[in-house]
Amino acid sequence: MTRSKPLIIGITGTIGSGKSTVGRILATQNVPVIDSDKVVHDLFDSSEKLKSAIKTAFGQQVINSAGKIDRQQLGAIVFADPARRKELESIVHPATIEEIQKQIQALSNNRFVAVLVPLLFEARLESHYDLIWSVYTDEQTLRTRLRSRDGLTDEEIDKRLAAQFKQVDKSARAAHTIDNSGTTEETEKQLLLLIEKLKKDPE
Repeated sequence: MTRSKPLIIGITGTIGSGKSTVGRILATQNVPVIDSDKVVHDLFDSSEKLKSAIKTAFGQQVINSAGKIDRQQLGAIVFADPARRKELESIVHPATIEEIQKQIQALSNNRFVAVLVPLLFEARLESHYDLIWSVYTDEQTLRTRLRSRDGLTDEEIDKRLAAQFKQVDKSARAAHTIDNSGTTEETEKQLLLLIEKLKKDPE
């Protein structure tokens, strides 16, 4: 059966699992990739409406000297308080979803479009995607990445992981799990097999 629109693949996984690596590999296979984290960052920089709503909710302390949202300060607030995190998500998620839908529409001539969405299940966005893949990595590797890449302490890592579903729960809800615990080449092999399967038999 020929699809009249792209197959939208939602790619999720906990912080540090390697969603960006998966995105880069898919891009080499001519699969357009939308990174929801980048969408959020761009909105923080460009949307006065969003900045105003965040300033109203969290105060002048989350606006830096350049008049931009201080992501580090905002993160310190929301990861220390689940209620404040939910408040931020209620502001940011609708704007992010709207922007992602615009970008998907602009890519409507493609066969597949992948969207990297860390909080896909947590935000109950399953219905936005035709297919969901979860990226997994063993916890020791994950924690090492977060310490070296983001400079997070063990306490900060614990807070960020506690704010998301466990990896096993994400995998259980996804159609496929991509194991990113090994080398990039091993991850790439898994993705190439999944893409070839989709080309032969779209789900």
